[in-house]
Amino acid sequence: MPIQDKLPTSRITLTYRTTINGQEEEVDLPFRMLVLGDLSLGSSKDRKVDLDERKLRSVKPGGLDDLMKDMDMSIEFQVPDKTTSSGEGTMNVKLPIERMKSFHPDEFVQHVPKLKALLILRKLLLEMQADIDNRKELWRTLSELYAHPEQIQQLLESDALKGFENLRLPPGEAAGN
Repeated sequence: MPIQDKLPTSRITLTYRTTINGQEEEVDLPFRMLVLGDLSLGSSKDRKVDLDERKLRSVKPGGLDDLMKDMDMSIEFQVPDKTTSSGEGTMNVKLPIERMKSFHPDEFVQHVPKLKALLILRKLLLEMQADIDNRKELWRTLSELYAHPEQIQQLLESDALKGFENLRLPPGEAAGN
């Protein structure tokens, strides 16, 4: 079976004219391309191997994730640390690249401990909010407490909250400003 019968019609082929046994013929060759480059910015395990000893990898449709995982790549960089109240400083980030989804924000967060902790805290707060919304007894207690601002001030100044001063919102944020 000739190779032309195996090739999909969408595939690029190169056609050239040649003389075979004294007769002119057109020969179709499949288009193949070799890409040589450091696509991992030096983080691939292949970088440590000499060029002539590296293995060739084939990029097939739907096989890019397997290729990326096999290359064992990662990116290291620094970003401004916006998780602190001052918004100053930097965070070191090491992002392993195992598939195309490694660049998705949800995947990115899983590899930055501070952001992962904030995501877990957000999830817990949403669960707590849903739980609070369903408790009528708690709503009544909160309504009574907010009806008397002096009781809130007494609670804030009481010994029951000693040691939790750092967990309070700054004055401007507490008022919703």
